[in-house]
Amino acid sequence: MKNSTILTTMALGLATAIFPACNPNNKAKENNSKFTHVQAEQPHNIPYTLSSGIKMSLPDELLEISGIAFISGQDDDIYAIQDEQGLLYKFNQATQKVTFTPFGKDGDYEDISISNTHIFVLKSNGSIYSFPSAEKENIKNVVEQKNLLPKGEYEGLFVDRESNLAYVLCKECKVDRKQAQTSGYIFTIGENGQFQPKGEFAIQLDELKEFDPKIKKTFKPSALAKKADSKEWYILSSVDKVLVVTDENFHVKSLNSLDPKMFPQPEGINFDSKFNLYISSEAGNQDKGLIYKFEKQ
Repeated sequence: MKNSTILTTMALGLATAIFPACNPNNKAKENNSKFTHVQAEQPHNIPYTLSSGIKMSLPDELLEISGIAFISGQDDDIYAIQDEQGLLYKFNQATQKVTFTPFGKDGDYEDISISNTHIFVLKSNGSIYSFPSAEKENIKNVVEQKNLLPKGEYEGLFVDRESNLAYVLCKECKVDRKQAQTSGYIFTIGENGQFQPKGEFAIQLDELKEFDPKIKKTFKPSALAKKADSKEWYILSSVDKVLVVTDENFHVKSLNSLDPKMFPQPEGINFDSKFNLYISSEAGNQDKGLIYKFEKQ
């Protein structure tokens, strides 16, 4: 009798263990739970520590620095513009010295980008200035292209050397007033540096608000750059003090806060050939314009 009771208890315990495992509803719940858990533990992390970088204080000429760029393979020299004068600056990282060359009249110049053959400068009204990069020490052949973009204020320009396409991003454009997005425009680049319209893109504010609900119509991009090895876009918003990272198609992957003490007015961004990240900032309430270099981890 005793043995019989033991056998019965063992049989019931075995059945209890087997039947739930065979129940498809229980299995589905288990799988869903694991799936959610895995997703939650895979946030997108950028390979830079934004709280710690190599700080470069700039001479007075670049107090209002508004854009930075590199010539391919020449990482020592940072080319820059500022938003008051039509001057192309060259800042050498080793010597900390600045030289400059005039390319235009005084104006509100907001960004700079460099293709394999030309240097491009974006004015806040959307006009594009271009000249051969071979003339960087003595600029003569400047071409101004007007009416390429809808009316608005623009601060972001980037040329993708691999595709030879130019991307211009609105800071504040009329076309976005009735829709929750920030618009951008794509151009092919001719041999003479001329832009030709190719298409459009947009950053959806709903995607940004998933990372920070406070971002509404305040998202006003001040610069963008493409990280060539990952195909990701790094986009600054000086107003929000954030660095937004998107995939190749401008879908938001992360939103990273910027310390206002380090970045009083961040308006320039780019990568060197080793994918080190550079962010420049106007002086704001400080006495110097700044560039921070963040080495790729």
